[in-house]
This record gives sequence, C-alpha cells and structure tokens, in this order.
Amino acid sequence: MAWGVGERKLEIRRTGPKVVELGSAQEAQGEEVMEKKTKAGRNLAGGMEMLELDFLLGVIENTDGEDKNDVAMRKLSFNEALRRNQQNEIDSSSLTVYAIDEKNLYGKDIQSAAMKELTRRTEQKGS
Repeated sequence: MAWGVGERKLEIRRTGPKVVELGSAQEAQGEEVMEKKTKAGRNLAGGMEMLELDFLLGVIENTDGEDKNDVAMRKLSFNEALRRNQQNEIDSSSLTVYAIDEKNLYGKDIQSAAMKELTRRTEQKGS
C-alpha cells in the first residue's frame, strides 16, 4: 500500500472556546431577565409558549393536507400542547386522526399521546 500516493493532509485548527454573552449585567447579579437577546436582537426566551391555546388548537385540529410544512406545524403545535399539559383541550375527532395516523405523518410519540388521551376520556365516560 502506497501511503504517499493520493494522500490528503488533514489540517485541524483549534481555537479557544467561543463565548457568546447572553443577557446583561442584571442577570449576573441574580436578577431575572426574561428576554435574552443575541447580537442580532432576536428574542431567545420567547417561543411557542407565546402562542395562545386557541391558535394551537386551530392548527392541531385542522388535520387536512399532507404538505410537509402543515404536518410540521401540527407536530410542533401538538408537542406544545403536550408540554403545557393541555392535550385535554384537543377535539376527540382530531385526536382519533393522530392516534390512527394512517399515513405515518406524526410519529409514534404523538400517536401514543393521542391514544393515551382518548383512553383517559373513555375511562372517564365509563365511570
């Protein structure tokens, strides 16, 4: 085996750790600062929790369409409802679509959560 023929040299450059400061001096003093901003001025503290429940439910319950962006928004919204522990607000017919997941659009986690919520509702009706 000829190591010199066609051999490429790999050059690794190591630099010190890159530190990006978030927040301000108030945070260092122990005061809570709700908004963390980067140099670009983007809010890193806010996210899906800024959306109202009605909006999330509108996205979750509109199960028409298989566009990848629509499906991604439904997944994100469903996961946010789960994170907030508000899956009980989702309509049963929509939960059935997520539980059956005929076209494998939503994944096992969402399917399982939808089945658990439907089961919980069924147990409550039987009691």
